[in-house]
Amino acid sequence: MTVINQATCKLFTDNERFTQLSGYYEEERRTIWMMLRARPRPCFNHALIEEIMNISWLVKRAGFAVDFWVTGSLVPGMYNTGGDLQFFVECIKNGRREALRAYARACVDCVHAASRGFDTGAISLAMVEGSALGGGFEAALAHHFLLAQRDARMGFPEIAFNLFPGMGAYSLVVRRSGMKLAEDLIYKGESHTAEWYEKQGLVDQVFDVGQGFMAVRTFIDTLQPRLNGVRAMLRARQRVLQLPRSELMDITEDWVDAAFCVQSKDIAYMERLVLLQNRHIAVSLRNAS
Repeated sequence: MTVINQATCKLFTDNERFTQLSGYYEEERRTIWMMLRARPRPCFNHALIEEIMNISWLVKRAGFAVDFWVTGSLVPGMYNTGGDLQFFVECIKNGRREALRAYARACVDCVHAASRGFDTGAISLAMVEGSALGGGFEAALAHHFLLAQRDARMGFPEIAFNLFPGMGAYSLVVRRSGMKLAEDLIYKGESHTAEWYEKQGLVDQVFDVGQGFMAVRTFIDTLQPRLNGVRAMLRARQRVLQLPRSELMDITEDWVDAAFCVQSKDIAYMERLVLLQNRHIAVSLRNAS
């Protein structure tokens, strides 16, 4: 968890319109720091999804000169737990297929926005200082670069409740590291440390505990004098390894269908996970206070 308290980073979001994240602008580095703080659980709830899309609009309206966009977390020990399991359960139990489909498509739009630098011309970087699971890991992988605390655990646990990560996991991992690794991660459901993922090519750089902010700033400083070349490289990446929104949407449509095929035991597992997430965040917040 990085708390942005540097004098050079100016808060530009207010607590009335933005309750799930905080946005800072660092003029010297032409960098947006988008720090997630979703409540009551650090997952992709409806409010967080909406605020991610709104902050992109706000940045463009403010006219900030942006070269880099960093996504981090203000939640101790947690980047993001992924999908809103409580909402999944409610939709499945009550047959709200269209509501779940709309949610899934909105998540895909957030993932795709990260892959485009949030439509600001920025190079996007994920700063992962805690667990990134399911959709949280998908969101991190969607950024142009992923920097993570060396002991941070990441993975796709959805198979434990008989589902799969349907908001970009397969597409993103295949493009970075191949089909075999993508399928191993999805059907085994195991989590691994950032150091392990660095060896697999999914994490670009690891850093020590408490060094996230400095590590990302240093990484930005190494890219800055090569910005023109790096941007050209990323355009080449996009041409060779295109990530069409339509591909992501097709897969998430299948995810919705699969969600309505889970059994009662799978729903019960999701409900237990929600309780565990609530306990975990309560303990983390107490320890941080």
